[in-house]
Amino acid sequence: MLGTPSASTGFEAKGSPLDPSSKLVVENTGTSYIDGAHWTAILEEINGVREYLQESNEISDEELVDEDRRSASSPTLLLGLNKPASREDLLTDIPPRPVTDRLIAQFLNSKEPLLSAFHIPTLQKEYNLFWSMPQDVSLPWLALLYTILTLSIAIHQRLGESLPVYFEESVDVIDTFRKRTAQCLIQSNYTQPGKYKVEALFLYSMGEFYRSNDAQVSVSFLLGITIRLAMRTGYHRDPRHFPGVSAYEGEMRRRVWAIMRQLDVLISFQVGLPRTIQDWQCDVDLPRNISDEDFDEDTKHLPPSRPESELTTTSYTRSKSRLMAVFGKISDLAYSRETVTYDETLEIDRRLEEAYSLVPFKFRIRPVDQSITDPSELILRRYTLELLYQKSRCVLHRRYLGEVHTNLRYAYSRLVCMSASKEILRHQADLHQETQPGGILYRDRQVPNSLQNADYLLAAMIICLELSYDPPREPIINGSNNDVAVVIRGREDLLASLEMSHQIFAQCRRRSVDAQRAYAALTIMLHRVKKGMSSTQQSVQPQVPSYAGGRPVDTCIIQPPPYERLGSAESQPFAISSEISSLDMVEAPCASLGVIEGMLDAPTNLDWHLWDQRIQGSEQSITNNIWDTFGDIVDTDPQQM
Repeated sequence: MLGTPSASTGFEAKGSPLDPSSKLVVENTGTSYIDGAHWTAILEEINGVREYLQESNEISDEELVDEDRRSASSPTLLLGLNKPASREDLLTDIPPRPVTDRLIAQFLNSKEPLLSAFHIPTLQKEYNLFWSMPQDVSLPWLALLYTILTLSIAIHQRLGESLPVYFEESVDVIDTFRKRTAQCLIQSNYTQPGKYKVEALFLYSMGEFYRSNDAQVSVSFLLGITIRLAMRTGYHRDPRHFPGVSAYEGEMRRRVWAIMRQLDVLISFQVGLPRTIQDWQCDVDLPRNISDEDFDEDTKHLPPSRPESELTTTSYTRSKSRLMAVFGKISDLAYSRETVTYDETLEIDRRLEEAYSLVPFKFRIRPVDQSITDPSELILRRYTLELLYQKSRCVLHRRYLGEVHTNLRYAYSRLVCMSASKEILRHQADLHQETQPGGILYRDRQVPNSLQNADYLLAAMIICLELSYDPPREPIINGSNNDVAVVIRGREDLLASLEMSHQIFAQCRRRSVDAQRAYAALTIMLHRVKKGMSSTQQSVQPQVPSYAGGRPVDTCIIQPPPYERLGSAESQPFAISSEISSLDMVEAPCASLGVIEGMLDAPTNLDWHLWDQRIQGSEQSITNNIWDTFGDIVDTDPQQM
């Protein structure tokens, strides 16, 4: 059984004893973490060897430019074969300061959640220092600057705004910024720990994610490399273990790690792969609920967190991290090949509800007509948190949709899935409407990305599975274990939700491959569901079952088993369904569409593993492969870029 966290500590990292031989080497060029189990930690304890290791590690990023040294010590696949560019060449593509200032301002004013990874006053100070002495800039910081410029251009493109007149072709300039970022990272040997490297590589990965509205498996590879570098640099251990880490640096590490963990879970699940970071690997506390103005580089001791009701720079990150911690557990179960008991499912359900209860009131979803005076970024964050919560409910309980409907044991899971799915599609309709001209989100409109499209499609599939079941011909009162048939009422409303989602995807299908695939999938779903409903209505008039006392069964009164009695509840394991027995019947032009038909044909033999792998984008060919950036650098003379 999973442990039950308390309300105060359930989502904070637990204090774990630190192996006394574990080390965090703090140097001017950055930090390097050595676990106590690693052989170098043992050598560190030997006098003489310690001094030798310290001397051998004192190599700056700039010394790594030497081509022979790099090629001899680093994987060619990761660091390429190109000749290193000079510092002058790397600085050539930085626009004049007035232009760069505007791009930086665009990014900092965008209210992107990624901004909490920056301490804005410190970034401003470093930015001014760069312009005073550009020749002295470190390559990792220059890579960081190029990633910010890349993201700023991406924001311009997303909003449909014109770039400064300095640029003629935005596509060319964004590619140039991306290539320069890659060059700076390669020439500083990004596989080795160093200051700014984690942040630069992380933002580079996010730039590639924002580059397309479609799922990109290779983004998860890049993020995986970033996570390994972060662990090598010690980001996965809470700074309280290491006195050599300043209060400022420790808090910024917590911020970066929190965002990285969130995206690891989301992007891994999106492409149908297990997450990289497991809970047992790290013990980092959530960043404190404080703003940038509350601390700086000279702070000796961090101030206490402000009340959760007070929104700060990190409030959204904290709320999302709590929900994401539970969704990480849910994704683990989704990809586990072991059996899962219903008690385990209900325990995680309880933890999800607990995490959701900790979301501050200002971040709680509310009707649009009650949000007209709220900033657009606050409205969008409400929807993001709500969609994550509803998605978590769907993924957790969807495994029980294939159970016989006359079995009330799993009626709660059916209800949760249906309720969450309807909410997801309702939010899709709201967001679509408010991002149209005249909507309250039009100015800050965002094209639905691949993460959102996958959520909408999952919700649609769950509703289709429900509608694919024939209503019972008569009440079932005396079934086994006194179970009764549960009928989800309002099938017409469910069908209307599907049709609305289908219309939205029809309007968005030319914007991305994922949207086109979602439109095609929903077309198949609607055709099958309408055909089934038509034949059912002609053959039978469903009756609503009732208890012996005459009260009809209403799904609204179905509640989960009391959590405090989970220990005494039945613990019959629920085996994860096997793959659909025969995929030869799938003759659709896209294999993923065949998966949908197969699941609708056999709703009692659902294979959600296959759904995650085929529907969420991992099977499609990636036309905009991010590794092309590194390939281009291999084949391109930096002098000609």
